Amino acid sequence: MTEGRSKERSPFSGRLTRLLSPDATLALAGMCKNAGKTTVLNRVLWELGEAGCKVALTSIGRDGETEDVATGTHKPRIYVEEGTIFATASDLLANCDTSTEILALSGVSTPMGQVVVCRARSGGFVDLAGPSMNQQLIGLTEQFREYGVDKILLDGAISRKSLCSRRVADEVILCTGASYHRDVDVVVSDTAYIARLLQLPEVKEEVAGSLREARAEEKLLILDCKGRWQPPEKGGKLVDVLRDKRWQDCRYFWLEGAVTDAMLRPLFLSNVSLKERVFVVEDSSKLLLSPDTWEKLMKKGGSIRVLWRIHVRAVTVNPFSAYGNHFDKEELREKMQAAVELPVLNVREDME
Repeated sequence: MTEGRSKERSPFSGRLTRLLSPDATLALAGMCKNAGKTTVLNRVLWELGEAGCKVALTSIGRDGETEDVATGTHKPRIYVEEGTIFATASDLLANCDTSTEILALSGVSTPMGQVVVCRARSGGFVDLAGPSMNQQLIGLTEQFREYGVDKILLDGAISRKSLCSRRVADEVILCTGASYHRDVDVVVSDTAYIARLLQLPEVKEEVAGSLREARAEEKLLILDCKGRWQPPEKGGKLVDVLRDKRWQDCRYFWLEGAVTDAMLRPLFLSNVSLKERVFVVEDSSKLLLSPDTWEKLMKKGGSIRVLWRIHVRAVTVNPFSAYGNHFDKEELREKMQAAVELPVLNVREDME
């Protein structure tokens, strides 16, 4: 069974958009520069246009320029149809060749000017630079919805973890390719690992329901044997809590904010039992863990669950590298498909 597909039948018929839910905000996350993300974005925009959808989009960081500043290689531009709503920094409006109507100021400042919300009055290419903070993105998507859009698209990189927060986007297309690493097996294993993290299952509802009410601003909470979420003593660290006999029979632990290698490493160096211990985070965007730390946690019997699951709809692969180390297209696709339980599409062929 393919993971990540909506149980609700999609109203879209395009190769990519048929994998999407009708009203969900979509993030396109690149594992690296030159992963083919803009090609995927243009395809999604075209398919949504063919389906008669009113679309809004912005970028976390800058996208749409003709040349990659790091590699000097040509980049495809972002093409939008007449009526598309988009948000970009004011200094970049001169680079857009659409007839543009400014609808609103977002109040978000960037090095390239304030982010403005616009409507394309003609089809053409746009240069995008939008917010980078969660709250700014949430506010901008709320502004988009005031204009009656059917679908919101957010363009960014996996290094900007806020892009993959469920508070920002409901579903993700993960873009990867030969520009990530010279070794195809490294590209496949690292992409599969990120896809696995992004799709971590939600904690069971009886635990999630009480946690959503109790978590407030606490950095660490423990679900006691009476079903109540309790904070540890002030300043108590996770390793100290797990050593404490008062909590030895407790299974669920809420971790607020980012979860890092440095946070979990003391657990591996101590003699505390992690068997059947479940660490709960808001969503997978909070996990900044290396594959090695993840494997150690699994081997010791621990697990991580989320309050809100991120839905990865597809992995797209680009066999061409900006650095010259191109991959065999069939080998890349076959190895990626074997590593992930998701649709895998080649940006150079399957976007046609």
